[in-house]
Amino acid sequence: MRLIPAILLVLGFSTAQAATPAAWKALDAAARTACGREIVRLASKAKVGDVTGKVSGIGAANDRDRYYALILDGRTAGFKSQWLCLYDKRSKQVTAREIETR
Repeated sequence: MRLIPAILLVLGFSTAQAATPAAWKALDAAARTACGREIVRLASKAKVGDVTGKVSGIGAANDRDRYYALILDGRTAGFKSQWLCLYDKRSKQVTAREIETR
């Protein structure tokens, strides 16, 4: 009978734990800050506005939740602009590019 509690304990540690609302809020804030910095570095006249979209769960087969993406609205040199920013949750690095409308 001692085996059952041990198995339950192992299973409890092996299952994925859901992120808390505070963890999501911290991720949003960190990604938004880093993305805003990168956008202004790329386009010094950019004014970053609202986050209009979020994508989570981006990654390769073995690491499906490494990246988090934001779509940000703003203005660049007075013109409306929209940016896609990819945030690496491990390294805290970002890559941002302006979305071109065609």
